[in-house]
Amino acid sequence: MARITVQTDDRRIVLEERDVHADQLRDEPSASHLRDRLSRAVQDAERPPVGRRRVRRLASIVPARDYRLVGA
Repeated sequence: MARITVQTDDRRIVLEERDVHADQLRDEPSASHLRDRLSRAVQDAERPPVGRRRVRRLASIVPARDYRLVGA
């Protein structure tokens, strides 16, 4: 059983194609589809990773009975 894995230098896996068979390369539509996925994966691997957005955290949780004091 063959597998195709495209991985970046920082070990981020961009494509993991399991159970690749030689039949997929003989049939032109299947081979074309596999080449397209491989090409897109290599392009994605060449791009720098997208920075994660910071999540704003709730500073504190106020009990419901104290909400009346907030508006005062």
